[in-house]
Amino acid sequence: MNKTFLLILEIVWIITGVLSIFAGIRFANRAGGPGVLIFVLLAIISFLFAWFRHRQRKKG
Repeated sequence: MNKTFLLILEIVWIITGVLSIFAGIRFANRAGGPGVLIFVLLAIISFLFAWFRHRQRKKG
């Protein structure tokens, strides 16, 4: 894949992870409960995909 495209994908995954963290904090402040776990999992998955894309971009 094109390195520029992989960089854009990496940035999108990082932004998604950061937004998930902020949404989880907001949800915890308003409602709390086990629903926060969904946002935490989404953030972890987003950061894992960003890390994977980063490694893929560096190898290529």
